[in-house]
Amino acid sequence: MFYLLHGQDTYRSREKLNELVSHFKTKVSGLGFFRIEGENFNEAEFKELLKGKTLFEKKYVVVCERIFENKEALAFILGSLDDLAKTENMFLFWEEDVDEKILEEFKKTAYKVQEYKPLDNAKLKAWFVSKKIPANIASEIIKKSGADLWHASKEIEKYELGGEVSKQDVLEYNPFAICDAFAEKNKAKTWIIYQQALRQGISAEEVFFKILWQVKNLLMVKKLMSAGVDNVAKETGLHAFVAGKAIKSALKFSEEELENYSYEMLRIYHEERRRELELPIEFERLLIL
Repeated sequence: MFYLLHGQDTYRSREKLNELVSHFKTKVSGLGFFRIEGENFNEAEFKELLKGKTLFEKKYVVVCERIFENKEALAFILGSLDDLAKTENMFLFWEEDVDEKILEEFKKTAYKVQEYKPLDNAKLKAWFVSKKIPANIASEIIKKSGADLWHASKEIEKYELGGEVSKQDVLEYNPFAICDAFAEKNKAKTWIIYQQALRQGISAEEVFFKILWQVKNLLMVKKLMSAGVDNVAKETGLHAFVAGKAIKSALKFSEEELENYSYEMLRIYHEERRRELELPIEFERLLIL
């Protein structure tokens, strides 16, 4: 059995993912829990989780995050959808952007596919009502945050702790803005946006994965350009707008530069997982050097 949670509103999709994991941990006994991300996907391990049990654990709950960003992993999973539907273990897939064709394949066999789109005005106001936030306070937060519930939640926390919700306009963290700044090779601007993100409660790891996504796109485009591919944008499989920006930005980098960025970011990721370094510090050093 498997779920797919996806959509641009990562706040509500993440909230649902945490809710499901919490449910299984508190309501079902004897479960084993595993987490797999795109960068550490291992086909053999996934197969074992798909079919296996241990002597001490009856079933598994496997949380799969950003796994679609790994093309080899995605291809393997698409070929395993029938097995995923039949397994006694629970697989919870969490993604931000999912291609429509892939989405259709998942809908054929998934227990549930749930999309989280940014809330419009009426639904956004209803969301604040559900949080028991006064209308005047909600209105001020909406002016600042729009449909960005990550930022809105920080403003709500500030209000509930007795702080005032600021009415002045400030430059808010935008994940695409930091990707654009990095692609422009503007290190000062990238660092400033990174600091803004940290001050607003965005985790260093979330920003890290946005930049890694950008590096992977630029490196893919650069390799296709070097190979003399006729229609680079089409070959990438990226959205036309994203591909167009990546093609322009890739001209500013050498293939060696991008490979070094990719290597360093993967090194930081794995060494942080082994507790050999602190990701926020190493990531900041990478951005400014």
